Amino acid sequence: MTATMSRNRVYNLLSMSQAHKDVTDERYRDLRRPRKVRFFVNGDRYFKGKKLYITPHRYFNFNDLLNDLTGKLPNNLNLPYGVRQIFTPSGGRRVTDIEDLSDGSSYVCAGFEGYKQIRYGKAELEPWSLGDNGKKSKYDYTE
Repeated sequence: MTATMSRNRVYNLLSMSQAHKDVTDERYRDLRRPRKVRFFVNGDRYFKGKKLYITPHRYFNFNDLLNDLTGKLPNNLNLPYGVRQIFTPSGGRRVTDIEDLSDGSSYVCAGFEGYKQIRYGKAELEPWSLGDNGKKSKYDYTE
């Protein structure tokens, strides 16, 4: 009976060590280095983005990041329930883990709605009057 118990104990140790991922020193340094990421609001083409540094000390899991983004992004009609999803702006792929966020990239924050395909951060200011084409108005008294 003691032999089977010791074999079970050895088997359990082997399965635990196989389940544990071996992280190299270079990968460990990359994980601890802060990543500079810019977040946009879904559907808001005039919002210039919020820059954040993502570190493992500040955000332990993905929900911590979502809660922090809810407080840091402007409260407007686009996010009435806060940030619940993050998408890539190029293809609209949903991000589900902090490790998927890469340094120097931009992402789009959304609530429960789907991703809206627009050019985030690249909106130009539109002119106030579209009817002005250089003609003099009959009400223009500056002569």
